[in-house]
Amino acid sequence: MVMASAAYGSPLAKTISAAPAAATASAVSVTAATASVTASGIPTVVQSTCMACHGMQGIAADGGMFPNLAGQWKPYLLRQLEHFKTHVRADPQSPIMWGMAAPLTAAQMQQVADYFSSQKPASGHVYDPKLVAEGKKLYFGGLPDKHMPACMACHGATLAGLPPYFPRLAGQKRTYVINQLTYFKSGQRVATHKGIMQYVASRLNPKQITALAAYIRSR
Repeated sequence: MVMASAAYGSPLAKTISAAPAAATASAVSVTAATASVTASGIPTVVQSTCMACHGMQGIAADGGMFPNLAGQWKPYLLRQLEHFKTHVRADPQSPIMWGMAAPLTAAQMQQVADYFSSQKPASGHVYDPKLVAEGKKLYFGGLPDKHMPACMACHGATLAGLPPYFPRLAGQKRTYVINQLTYFKSGQRVATHKGIMQYVASRLNPKQITALAAYIRSR
């Protein structure tokens, strides 16, 4: 279901195939940029590198390929940028961010993280009340019969997360969450903190992943 999004000819496949060209263009624009801000107070590096996919205020366009960044913890954002830059994070969508992060200086990464962490988080949206209820049960109760802990143990009762390892989840794009949980489950994305997410996702079936994503999006 989810992995089909990366099939040949899909929007994700086309975006990834275009990543080298995008990365080259990004490298030129970012290298030329300094740790400055625009007249409207938005960091130049955000305007030139980030806004096309993640939005000016960190709310990504509909579709879910790219995550919302608004209100995300600064330490987590920095950690992910560093992992993209060094290719530690290597799930199927990562080549896009490898190119974007490659030319960023430490100061620019700090500026990006400062900016997006200070933005107002996305509001929740309920697509399917039944799925949301199923996802809520999983989030708070886990799967005892499969020895899967509750999501709230790391991400909190309000889905606010705990930096630097556990990100804010509330309001995150539904398709993005489905994709990332599927990547963890298949081993295509490797969590660097004790393999927790690979373990958790391996206990979930596709329907449960979809339900969790629906609950997360609703918050």
